[in-house]
Amino acid sequence: MLTGCANPSTSSCQPLASHLVEEISHRVINEYSEAIAILSLAASQGEVKAAPALRRAADRLHAMAEAHRSLLVPIAEEDFDLGHHVGKLCSSLSRASLGERGIQLTVATDEIRLDAARCWRVGLIVSELVRNAARHGLKDRQGSIRVSLNRSGSSIWCVVCDDGCAASDPPEGSGGRLIRALTAELGGSVQWKFTPCGSVAGVRFPLITP
Repeated sequence: MLTGCANPSTSSCQPLASHLVEEISHRVINEYSEAIAILSLAASQGEVKAAPALRRAADRLHAMAEAHRSLLVPIAEEDFDLGHHVGKLCSSLSRASLGERGIQLTVATDEIRLDAARCWRVGLIVSELVRNAARHGLKDRQGSIRVSLNRSGSSIWCVVCDDGCAASDPPEGSGGRLIRALTAELGGSVQWKFTPCGSVAGVRFPLITP
């Protein structure tokens, strides 16, 4: 892993890779903002018939930017409310793409406090699992995806399930490898189960960093 300090004189600094990700993310969000501004201006100055479509496009880009912003590397070091973080992320994902496809995304969580870095990793895992469920499980059909976060003793269970029909033994792609890598960083494990009535992904990791 590439590491280093953006400012060697500081006593505590993030790995260089984190700074690069943060910088790229901010640039992407700025590009979203520019595109939204262009569409909004076109909607206000263009033909009446085209205005609603342009506004819908601007609204969707805004939701996509919010979803992207929810996945930024956290700056704060205090504990986060995991349920609130994941709920906000899933809400952005719904507005960005799932809602217009007729996919209902629901979230149910226990009250769980995690440090910012681990909370961020869980958000990345949930985002990828939800995208995989929509892309492979539901494909081009309507359906539902459910996210649940539960605490059991000193462990946390994150389960994402859908009512689609993914292949019984799909090959693992880059998304699956990313999920495994992030779960390993949490000191946990992940399992998938595929059935004709839907798929289930379960991630289990300790509440406290090993």
